[in-house]
Amino acid sequence: MTKRKHERLYQELLREQDRMQFGGTSYRQETAQLALVLSHDVKVPESLCNRVEARNFVGSLAKELSEDRVEDVAKMLSMAARRAYTNPESAFSIDMKVRLEEKRKRFKSRGIRAKS
Repeated sequence: MTKRKHERLYQELLREQDRMQFGGTSYRQETAQLALVLSHDVKVPESLCNRVEARNFVGSLAKELSEDRVEDVAKMLSMAARRAYTNPESAFSIDMKVRLEEKRKRFKSRGIRAKS
């Protein structure tokens, strides 16, 4: 594993943990912390983009966790890996950027915060 690739995943998980500090439940905060700790042991961070691979990775390292917790940590790792290793929003086509902005405005007008 290259250090740079692991750093991208680690930074994304740090951002997720920061987001959980200001509005996440204690369960989600613990999930973010577990994902951050387990990310140190991953050999190929891009493999976590696949949810099944992420679930297998978490299940093999954290046998003491409940199935629900394993699923939640795997989901957090998978989503962080996708954000870290897929094209950033700046690489979207102009059409996609326009549709994304329209979606954000629509959600904002309803008082709903859009993640995308």
